[in-house]
Amino acid sequence: MRDELEKLVHLQELEQQIQVLGVQIMQHRGRVEVREAALYDTSRLLEQNATALDKEASLRRKLELDAEDMRMKSARYRAQMDDAKSDGQVKALEHQLKFCKKEIDRIDELEFASLMETEALEVKQRLLHETRANQMYALENEKAASQLGRDRDKAKLAELERERDAARQSADPQLLAEYNRMAVAHKMPIATVEQQRCSACQMMIRPQRWNEIRQGAVHFCESCGRFLYFNPAIDLSDAIHLPTVAKKPAGLAKDATHPKPTGSDRPARED
Repeated sequence: MRDELEKLVHLQELEQQIQVLGVQIMQHRGRVEVREAALYDTSRLLEQNATALDKEASLRRKLELDAEDMRMKSARYRAQMDDAKSDGQVKALEHQLKFCKKEIDRIDELEFASLMETEALEVKQRLLHETRANQMYALENEKAASQLGRDRDKAKLAELERERDAARQSADPQLLAEYNRMAVAHKMPIATVEQQRCSACQMMIRPQRWNEIRQGAVHFCESCGRFLYFNPAIDLSDAIHLPTVAKKPAGLAKDATHPKPTGSDRPARED
């Protein structure tokens, strides 16, 4: 019966390796998706930055038109100053000239701020282009490495699946049915017994069962229901023999505890 249980242990090991490989294959694709997401974010930032550059360019064109309009108005007001016939007209024209100058100065400040913003956006644009180029290069390398890894892992997975199918066919049908039933509830239907405990739930095994399990009998954990398997390579309790401590004879122990007096404590008398 121990041979049949070892077949199930081997089956469990194969299925665990298959599960690990399945996760590993998905991780290959996951790493590519991370690279693709980073490239997408950089491309989106590039588009936003390009839109901001266009917006600043449009703003400066509008400011230039507004400034030119103010200069033309200022020129007309100066020409009208020569034909002014009253102080009121002169003061009104001077007021308009001051307003035009103030607006031209304000527009110049806005144009300068736009130029500074454009310069910062252009620096950012160059950095984003460099980042995207590096990300595209890293993505292509990741795709190539991922493809190699997937091909290698899929080949290994197919080999393990064939070995698993063979292990299932060679297993005892009744034990395999019980194994399948527990596999639905537990990720690991078989637990090793270490120091007389179930390694899955840490429940103590009764001495009689413990002895039978070590001899190869099939038993289930009374707590979690798993197959219990004794692996001497893991549990060395049978290989460790502590030396017994020799007991002292009762008489010697009593004498050592209460030693008999060898003579009188009174000093000898001198004649």
